[in-house]
Amino acid sequence: MGQPKITEIEAQLGEWEFLKELPQEIDGFKLTMGQGIDGQILTIASYSNEAMHSKLDLIYTSETFDYVPVKTIGMHTFRDIRYFCRDRDKFAKMMYEKLPELLADVNREKKHQMGTLIEEAGLLNWAYTGKLPQKIGAFELYITPDNPIDYINGSTLFIDYSDFEHGNQLVFFYNSFRDEFFAETKKRFMTGITHEFDCRNLKDLENLLDNNLEQALQKLGKA
Repeated sequence: MGQPKITEIEAQLGEWEFLKELPQEIDGFKLTMGQGIDGQILTIASYSNEAMHSKLDLIYTSETFDYVPVKTIGMHTFRDIRYFCRDRDKFAKMMYEKLPELLADVNREKKHQMGTLIEEAGLLNWAYTGKLPQKIGAFELYITPDNPIDYINGSTLFIDYSDFEHGNQLVFFYNSFRDEFFAETKKRFMTGITHEFDCRNLKDLENLLDNNLEQALQKLGKA
């Protein structure tokens, strides 16, 4: 038996008790009901905090016929693969239980629980954190090493300088699989690659930040 069409999934949303029982607000995140179909994505409901630039979307995707929670933190959007589910009722049950936890994940004001590898890498107590400027030009320090974000593919996001107005960004990751620090950029919301911050330890990263951070952001901010 084939999977239902995405339009059929959308037509059934009005009868879904799960949606009727969702809280209007959770810890500063306000509920917005579905935004319709965009290609293969049906956005069912969203919890957002605009001041924090953070959001959690509950979607259905006809790419894989799954219900999926999608996290947005600043300019980073990624799907939480732990909760992919084809069964609507099972997905609803998981979301009833996990919504506060998922919203805490995208709340940069909350402390996030990180694994032992991150502790061993030294990020959580890195003295250099206090030297990072809160603003450099149009860029604001959005994520700091003392409260990193668990990202994807074994990477942890620990520094984020973002210019939200223009879609420019310089972000730093630690990859626990490779035991490596590296950075990525966005220019007008388009992802780019930079290797000028690639290194193996925090001491080397400190030197690279001292020498290159301000110049890299100035270059990124140019039209």
